[in-house]
Amino acid sequence: MGRVLVILAVLAALCAMTFLWTLGAADRPADFTFINRGELRTLDPNRMSWLEDIRVGYALWEGLYALDPKTLQPIPGSAGQIDLTPDRRTYTFHIRPEARWSNGDPLKAGDFVFAWRRMLEHPGDYSYLFDVISGAKVYKAAFAAGQKTDFSTVGIEVLDDRTLRVRLDWPVPYFPDLCAFAPFWPLHEPSMRDFWDKQTHAYKTTFTRPPYLVTNGPFRLTTWEFRRRMRLEANPNYWDIANVKSHVIEVLPAEDAMWGFLKYESGAADWLPDAAGAIGAELWAKKRPDLHVYPGFGTYFYTLNCREKFSDGSPNPLADVRVRMALSLAVDRRPIVQTITRLGERPAGHFIPPGVFPTYQSPPGVQYDPKRAAELLAQAGYPGGRGFPSIGILFNTEFHHGDVAQMIRRQWLENLGIDVGLEGVEVKLFRQRLQRKDYAIARASWYGDYNDPSTFTDKYRSTSENNDADWISKPFDQLCNAALAEPDNTRRMDLFRQAEELLLQQQPIIPLYHPGNVCLFRPNVRGIYLTPQNMVQLKAVYVEKPDAAGDHQETP
Repeated sequence: MGRVLVILAVLAALCAMTFLWTLGAADRPADFTFINRGELRTLDPNRMSWLEDIRVGYALWEGLYALDPKTLQPIPGSAGQIDLTPDRRTYTFHIRPEARWSNGDPLKAGDFVFAWRRMLEHPGDYSYLFDVISGAKVYKAAFAAGQKTDFSTVGIEVLDDRTLRVRLDWPVPYFPDLCAFAPFWPLHEPSMRDFWDKQTHAYKTTFTRPPYLVTNGPFRLTTWEFRRRMRLEANPNYWDIANVKSHVIEVLPAEDAMWGFLKYESGAADWLPDAAGAIGAELWAKKRPDLHVYPGFGTYFYTLNCREKFSDGSPNPLADVRVRMALSLAVDRRPIVQTITRLGERPAGHFIPPGVFPTYQSPPGVQYDPKRAAELLAQAGYPGGRGFPSIGILFNTEFHHGDVAQMIRRQWLENLGIDVGLEGVEVKLFRQRLQRKDYAIARASWYGDYNDPSTFTDKYRSTSENNDADWISKPFDQLCNAALAEPDNTRRMDLFRQAEELLLQQQPIIPLYHPGNVCLFRPNVRGIYLTPQNMVQLKAVYVEKPDAAGDHQETP
């Protein structure tokens, strides 16, 4: 009888907690507000690939693993118990009994299977990450070719409503990181049914809008006013609601960096996560106490269209590796970080940032060599730049991208005798053109998604939707595949090194610098941990409020 009373008391407390969290939530002001870099592109995990989308996504969804807010290391998420066989190839995930969707439905193993199968049958930018699962790559290719497919050949199996078994082709040390990442989040198929388009055989994006979107993470989406604001409210059905630190979070999109900074300065926002492009360098020089500058996990570079012809059918000089290498050798990276970015960034000769993986050593990077650059351009048929066709640099007009483009244009004119055009467009159009390969040269950047060199090398696999350069190299693919299956870590790191060396020899990208992370938040903001990946877990963030005596207290 005593146990029954205890259980009833716990249930009553949980009901009271849920009531308090939901009472008046629609009317209460936000507990925490931040500026996001532009309007979200999508809230469909199948299509997410941009930082600002994934940042919000982590607040709305949770995978079988989650990320520890302090370290970003994978920890059990929606799966409370995870069993791994001795050969480290088979995972059995036991979904928490208390894990539920934002509408109250229980979270089931089939919800993960539905989402993962969709990634294989309707590939998004990160579908290649599923290739580590037994049979996934073959199934994906067969489905794309219109061949008869049997999903039971894929190593994803529902044992019961709360148990999911996943078989890998080989041990994958970073598989827990993948299970915490956006492409591996579950989807609530019942709420999506009404949005299936029979003509396009795809789901209408309306399913990602409130009040239709059903998610399983710390927050639920209640408001999405395009280019104005988003409102996230604590999900009362989330299994770990007791550790969600803010009741309401508001997201303000900033297409213009200075607008975002002014909004922060006015007190209308508590956090500006992408502060480098506003007046970050000036604030850093003044030692502004609420400015935080710390090492990053990525590379800023120029991506080069490697197709034989441009989208208009004209010949593409960048298809010649000698031209690509000439353009890279003709760029002195030092003035970019010394006079434009000015936040202690490191000039980049590599794609993989040096030092971010303790056991990985990059090959020698590309160095400034204008003499050799001119020789290569002449060998390609353009001595002194004569006869070089008219091409341009595409960039989005926010931040300092235009200033970087101007400097590189001047260097190419001085060192190679070629004059490229500059084309600045708003960020939405920029993204679309990059994805369609409708450009010659474009600014780009890449931040690692998980703690393994493959998060960089896999971007340029021939099968990767993130391969904006459309650079195809079978030897590169073979090196990546070999590294994926290699059990010896030393040998594995060497294979990644060979892959990066091939990438640098072929130059589908021109590495420019390794950016740091730059953000603004005040001393009373808690839960923002300065990790290189810069993927803040909003579940842990709150603003410490002063009490009546002037002391500070945590938001309840």
